[in-house]
Amino acid sequence: MNLLAPIGLAALLALPVVVLLHMRHTTPTRHPTPSLRFWEAANPRPADARRLRRPPVTLPLVLQLVAVAVLAIALARPATAAQLAALAPGLHSQPRHLFLLLDGSTSMSAVTGTGGETRWEAARREALARLAPLREGDVATVILMGTRTATFTATDDASLIALRERLTTVPQPGGRADLDAALALAGDLRLPNLERRAVVISDGAAVADPVTAAGVDAPVELVVAGGDGGAEDRANLAVIDISARPSPEDGGAAGLFASVVNYGPEAVTVPVVLLGDGLEMGRTTVMLDADGGSEQLSWLLPPGVGELTVRIDGADALAADNAASVLPGEAATTTIAPRILLVSDLPGALARALLAIENVQLSIEPSDNAAAIAAGGYDLVVFDRTAPPAETLNRITTASLWAAPPVGGPFATSEGVSDPRITRLRAGDPLLDGVDLAGATFGPTPVFTLGAGDEEIVGSPDGPLLFRGEVNGRPAVVLTVDPEASNLPKRVAFPVLVANLVGALAPDGVPAALPLGEPLVYEPRAATAAVEIAPPGGDVVRLDVAPPQAGDESESARGRVTREVVFADTGAAGAYRVTEQDASGGVLGATRFVVNAGHARESDLRLNPDLASTLAAASGVDIAAPRQERVDLWPLLALLALGIILVEWAVALWPSRRGGSRRLARGGAA
Repeated sequence: MNLLAPIGLAALLALPVVVLLHMRHTTPTRHPTPSLRFWEAANPRPADARRLRRPPVTLPLVLQLVAVAVLAIALARPATAAQLAALAPGLHSQPRHLFLLLDGSTSMSAVTGTGGETRWEAARREALARLAPLREGDVATVILMGTRTATFTATDDASLIALRERLTTVPQPGGRADLDAALALAGDLRLPNLERRAVVISDGAAVADPVTAAGVDAPVELVVAGGDGGAEDRANLAVIDISARPSPEDGGAAGLFASVVNYGPEAVTVPVVLLGDGLEMGRTTVMLDADGGSEQLSWLLPPGVGELTVRIDGADALAADNAASVLPGEAATTTIAPRILLVSDLPGALARALLAIENVQLSIEPSDNAAAIAAGGYDLVVFDRTAPPAETLNRITTASLWAAPPVGGPFATSEGVSDPRITRLRAGDPLLDGVDLAGATFGPTPVFTLGAGDEEIVGSPDGPLLFRGEVNGRPAVVLTVDPEASNLPKRVAFPVLVANLVGALAPDGVPAALPLGEPLVYEPRAATAAVEIAPPGGDVVRLDVAPPQAGDESESARGRVTREVVFADTGAAGAYRVTEQDASGGVLGATRFVVNAGHARESDLRLNPDLASTLAAASGVDIAAPRQERVDLWPLLALLALGIILVEWAVALWPSRRGGSRRLARGGAA
């Protein structure tokens, strides 16, 4: 037998206190006396001289001492070997580590067939029931799966109580659940020398890798929240894809395309409605086969509509994915378009190509306006046949595009001028995507020399014609030939090439739509100091953006790491608003993007028949050393002490009751 809390034996100090209390004289009982004549002759001892006496050996004293001793031993938490487990069934004291892998994905908001309860509510109730038996010494780790995997751990009574309270109020994160990542995390978080068990609480539609499950090194149990249910309870219709793009059937006119899927066990015929800014603009009826039957729908995109929605008019287990929205065209991102500065004394073909690019803000300044060039706040600076002085160039903190830079500028040149012809192309380079340079001719061009780290894209026998490099540690692309002295402006390849160059150097805009659970990753404008993102029905999230620094030679400055904003909480379906602010808090622009609940994986609520067997095959194999199971005996000792106290109370009351009954008997006889 072992004592898990030996300090509890300090309660044995109460034994002498009990004895001392019994040594004190109590107040004498009053007795009627006819005379005090002989009282003084008896010479009784004064009361203050006889306060203490020898401890009386009485049954109440013995019972009280036994009760105190038993309580002290109970406080020391005695534990006995497993062979005596029959004395206290279910009171095991061996500390345990419980992992709860709680599925909070969007599919868990599906309604079960009983009482309209969602599977998320059932899963949270099951998790609380699993945490209830844990006590001091046990460890609980809750891994909440959703858009982001969150971990909560409790190691003592106070933290266990806090964990239960947190689970009662934690909102459903939504998004997609990565069960394999959660199982791998549980394997990494396991503690040595503790009995371990993992419980996966999910809707049963997830997929798990057997090797990853075995890596938990603990038995893994599957609990299907809300019950397995039948195939009808898991039937679901969903709009899993929606996009607006040119339609090949209508001469390139913009079209709206959507994909509707039936994951139910029976074929269905349902109406599908097209809404534009909340107003019905079209309606059709589709027939969907059972078990994943899908139908592709398309409409011509109406002009001037800010938001289009495709909705299934039907009821199923998961209502969130019955509709999907899209922000058509470029309307979603025009207010935070890249700001481009064109430095040119004689704007020509390059200026026209830049103006033809959609979703950009172009400003044009002459080369002698050094203050405007160095003011910053632009996402891309384009130098057209000019180069600024060195002091102005050193203050530029953004990417740059150079067309026919003059000799003596920031790029090395050798003596001589050539009439170049293309002999080398970097195949597959994104700058040349859709660009056909066959037949292109160029005028006299200085011979440029590639520096360390420069990368040639298009070359001639004398030198590069298009190459990548860096200026002030920022990405730069150089077109060594003069567009005005070539036939490029007369070819379709030129505006495509300029658009590719701007797309490579200027930040990408916010996408109009994101798949469920996919993070928003984009690079804000150069003047942006903070980005605020307001999710649907949630609190605004503020993300600070580090300003670019001129001459910074860090990884970020060399273009290998960008000033990207990453927002991962895209588990809720709806429209998100993005606002960019400058250093003083002024609004630079705002836009929206949409997250739809429909997803090929999350909308499929059908039970995965292999999940339970995959998880059941996992077992614990990494417990450091064999341990003898112990059984905690303090609850039994506490009950025994309570029984002794009740017996002592009955014994103490027995004489007074017996004396009272005798007096009543004598009074009745009289």
